[in-house]
Amino acid sequence: MPDVPADLSPSPTADQAAETAGAAPATPDSADADAPTDPLATDPGGDAPATADAAANADGGGERERERLQRRDTVVAAGVGVGVLGVYLWTLLPGVGYSGDTAKWQFLGKVGGIPHATGYPLYLALNRVWVWAIPGGNLAWKVNLLSAVCGAAAVAVLYLVLRLVDVGRPVAVATAATFAFTGTFWSQAVVAEVYTLHILFLATVTACLVVWRRGGSNRWLLAAMGVYALSFGHHLTTGLALPGIVWLVWSQRHRAVTLRNAAFVAAAIALSAAQYLYLLRLSRTGPYHEATIDDLSDIVDYVTGGSFRDSMFNYSWYGLLVARVPLLFRFLREEYLVLLVPAGVGVWRGLKAGSELRDISIYLASLAVCTAFYVMNFDVPDVIVFCLPMFLALAVFLGLGLDTWVTWARQHWPDNARVSPAIGIGAALAATVLVVGAVDYNQASQRGETEDAERTEHLIAAAGHDAVLLTDDYHDSEFAWYYLLGEGEGKRRNLALANMVTPSHLRQYFTTRRGPVAAAAKRVKGTSSPPLYTASARQAVQAVAKGFTITEVAPEVWRIGPAQPR
Repeated sequence: MPDVPADLSPSPTADQAAETAGAAPATPDSADADAPTDPLATDPGGDAPATADAAANADGGGERERERLQRRDTVVAAGVGVGVLGVYLWTLLPGVGYSGDTAKWQFLGKVGGIPHATGYPLYLALNRVWVWAIPGGNLAWKVNLLSAVCGAAAVAVLYLVLRLVDVGRPVAVATAATFAFTGTFWSQAVVAEVYTLHILFLATVTACLVVWRRGGSNRWLLAAMGVYALSFGHHLTTGLALPGIVWLVWSQRHRAVTLRNAAFVAAAIALSAAQYLYLLRLSRTGPYHEATIDDLSDIVDYVTGGSFRDSMFNYSWYGLLVARVPLLFRFLREEYLVLLVPAGVGVWRGLKAGSELRDISIYLASLAVCTAFYVMNFDVPDVIVFCLPMFLALAVFLGLGLDTWVTWARQHWPDNARVSPAIGIGAALAATVLVVGAVDYNQASQRGETEDAERTEHLIAAAGHDAVLLTDDYHDSEFAWYYLLGEGEGKRRNLALANMVTPSHLRQYFTTRRGPVAAAAKRVKGTSSPPLYTASARQAVQAVAKGFTITEVAPEVWRIGPAQPR
């Protein structure tokens, strides 16, 4: 995670000095409220230092104070990340399960192959290194852990972003923790999925851009551009941040637009695109393929959407208004509910602030709006996970809004109150985190969820050796692939999988020895007619209805045979 740089870490401003003294902080609403100040640059009476030596001493003291705050924020960010990681570990999926995509990511990094579009070459490479480097635990748990670590790191970086936009430390901690325990992000941090790494990339890019826009050196801009280019090898919806990045860069074009920077960006783009060449290797070496990648034209087709292209931008304006806009607002209500009010206050504060914070707010607002537009035009069942960049931007605005409320509360706290402002406000912030976590726990937690794993293991045990496993839906197919490929049960037991099998496929196999079931049977060595087994009650019922022979060989495991002659 990026440290708060020594030259830009928040100085002990009037707000922070008042916070330390227990008094009401100054209101951060002036046009220059986002500009860092140095209280040590003047004497206690507010006059300039009387001598050059005094000025030098004051500057040195301010530098030491900024370094102290930098170290403190780095430690707090690490503490936030470790605390969140502890909760994620407690609620982590213990093995295979949750969804077909999760099972796929759990084995694909190890065995290689081509996943669904857009390919995710960077994630697959990281996945492969991760499962090799992490000792202990089963393969599925290791990849689940990768999501948890990336999620906790993203939350820690979010804390740093909040501090960089002058959100007070207690509010920044509470806001980052609240985002960590929102239902969608939490649910993706406890299973093998690509989204927490996606948000870690976006948060890191945002942190670097904020440092640069608030006066940081050019290296912060180059760091942002380098990480941003790298992230395109992971999740291409990172491109939704591009309009806001262009705005930020253009706002400081006098120091951003240089030949050196242009050359760096061009090189970063080339290296980012080169990541997708990894798919050519995976297509030739891995045993699992959802598409054929033979040349650059195949890569271009896959990267631009592949099979998902037909699900994009198909709604009319009327369809967007009556169907997709209400869906988007439902997602917002489910994720933040009443916290949308302080988030709105944060938008107002950011947009009315001085030029630095205003430009940063426009970048965040652009990310949220572009994400919303994309989500409304992408028709897939799990579309809510694509809202996460918007939820991240809203989390920053939430921090700004809560910080504004906290400032107001301190200024208006009754002198005769029995509870001090520090205790009262701290309790309110802690309650916010606890309520969000309690509301979202059942949706997000995967602790003790072993049903999918047990059902698949039961099927494999009942089938024994030299057999074909049958599935009739995507999720069960991926659960079976996890064990056959990822855990090596296919080779060890001489088992094959025929996935997404219908009764017509069974009829084709038993009558002509052709079709997907016959293809799977050929992969079973040493027998020309391996037995067929399923753990799907729906598939068994459909087979009976079509006249096939069904024998229950174990609880909820059936052997399917040819239809009996009438």
